[in-house]
Amino acid sequence: MSGGFSSQETDAARAERVGAEVAHLLVDTTLYSPDAVFRACYTFTDRCYLFLQQQSVHEIMVEFRRISGSVVLADVVGAFANELINQRVRADITRETSAIREQIVAQAFAEAVFRAPAP
Repeated sequence: MSGGFSSQETDAARAERVGAEVAHLLVDTTLYSPDAVFRACYTFTDRCYLFLQQQSVHEIMVEFRRISGSVVLADVVGAFANELINQRVRADITRETSAIREQIVAQAFAEAVFRAPAP
C-alpha cells in the first residue's frame, strides 16, 4: 500500500453510507479510543445531530443527521475522520508529556507563597 499506511489505519474509520440526510461512519476503537470518539462528536454538535451505537467489541457506529439543509454530510464525515486523528494525537501527547507537566505544576506550587485571607 502506498504512503506507508497499513490497511488497519486506513480502515479504522470508514464511511458505510452517506446520503443527503443521514450518514454513517464505522469507527475501530482499537485505533481510536471511545474518549476520542466522544470528543470528536462534541466538536461536531453544532453541525449535525450525532448518534452512537456499539456495533461490536471494537466498533462504534456514528450516525450523522443534518441540522440544516446547508450541511453537506460527506464533508462533515470527512472532517470528523480528521478530528478523530486530532483527538488521538492530543491523547498521545497528553500521555507522553504528563510527567513533565506534573513536575512543572509541583515546582510552581513549591515556589508559591500562600497567604491567609484578610479578616
